[in-house]
Amino acid sequence: MLEFNFKNVLSSVTGENGLEESEIRSFEGELVSARRNLNELRRGREIGFYDEISDIGMVDAVKKAAEKLFSKDIATLYVFGMGGSSLGALFLKEALTGFYNRPQKNRKVNVIFSENIDPAYIKNSLDAIDVKKTVFCFVSKSADTIEVVSQFFIIKEILDKTVKNPKDNLMFITDKESGFLRRYAAYNGIETLDIAKNVGGRYSIVTAGTLFPAYVMGFDIEKYLHGALSYRDNILNKGVFENNPVYTMAEVIYLFYAKRKRNIFVPFVYSDYLREFSRWFRQLFAESLGKDLISPTPVPAVGATDQHSQLQLYMQGPQDKLIGFFCLKDFGSDFSINSGEFKEFDYLNGKKLSDILMNELKGVELALAINKRPSFRVTLDKIDEFSIGELSFMCMEAVAVLGMLLKINPFDQPGVEKGKKFAYLLMGRNDDSLSKESEELKRLSEIPDLPY
Repeated sequence: MLEFNFKNVLSSVTGENGLEESEIRSFEGELVSARRNLNELRRGREIGFYDEISDIGMVDAVKKAAEKLFSKDIATLYVFGMGGSSLGALFLKEALTGFYNRPQKNRKVNVIFSENIDPAYIKNSLDAIDVKKTVFCFVSKSADTIEVVSQFFIIKEILDKTVKNPKDNLMFITDKESGFLRRYAAYNGIETLDIAKNVGGRYSIVTAGTLFPAYVMGFDIEKYLHGALSYRDNILNKGVFENNPVYTMAEVIYLFYAKRKRNIFVPFVYSDYLREFSRWFRQLFAESLGKDLISPTPVPAVGATDQHSQLQLYMQGPQDKLIGFFCLKDFGSDFSINSGEFKEFDYLNGKKLSDILMNELKGVELALAINKRPSFRVTLDKIDEFSIGELSFMCMEAVAVLGMLLKINPFDQPGVEKGKKFAYLLMGRNDDSLSKESEELKRLSEIPDLPY
């Protein structure tokens, strides 16, 4: 079970920069309203991440597709996706594979990812694999994502020259009904898995887009979804202040942003195997909330590493940050320190390495509090499929609630779409849907560069 500690956000700890407990309690009405609004969206099937985690049919389809893959002479699954279509799977890969040191447990298929369109990286990745023994999996909710489609054309050309039946080396995970990849798959008989229309890309960690590569890597996806489902029911069956820290976390972030002008939120993870979690959480947070000129900016950090790169700024820089620490009770393995004859380090003798890391975290918390800088802490029991499922759902629910408090839609991304339209124009596409962007691009192109 996840544990939360909000002591260091209180004014009794951080002085005038903190929150009064009565101030937090007084927000119950807004939290009840946020829950009601989210329930209405869920009942109207406008948002699907709440219910995708209990879709047995989706799980069966993922396992069936994976078992078909295992039955072939395939050595590599190469996954192409952008943003939420890859970050969730990378989060699971790093956390679970790294923590338990069990790459592709009981599997013979290696899983690699391309989450960018850097040509040198793609070239090096392709040079390192046997194309004939690789299934290339393209993940795109829209089925038209320009980066994913571009890479598909490259892979298609390679397969056309290398194998007899290219469709045997292709797989798409995309919208069930529409988009280029879906049409191409239907016409050419390519294996596909569906992403529910009402689950946005950044919430797709509970869809086939993430769960298929996770299952191929040997993870227990049913245990993972059980963790998410258990946490969902635990949250929704309680009042907003009835031992319900997810709502408290959303409210604390909101109050420090809206009432205390702390416009930077730092998810600070104290485990190397939560690095990709912090990147996934950043995308979930930024793409869901960064609109209408409001929302804190998420800036991930990793402890103890970033104590030596960012902490000076957080400790004595502008008073504009709220820090959320994420750590573990059980690291899975450990070392005991034997300082031996080095007497000046007697205080380390017999200590575990995990003790040093956690005391570093606690020392940072105390130093921040003394400097009137608020923080809170979320602690996982350990890293396994169930705990990661809990953490995933907790973050999605907290961001959704925070969106309701900010009075914005946490499920759209108009800013991202604008950038895509300009990219289309720059590459030569032009149609009526791009007329406004075409006029804007023309105006900007007529402004000369500043002279050096």
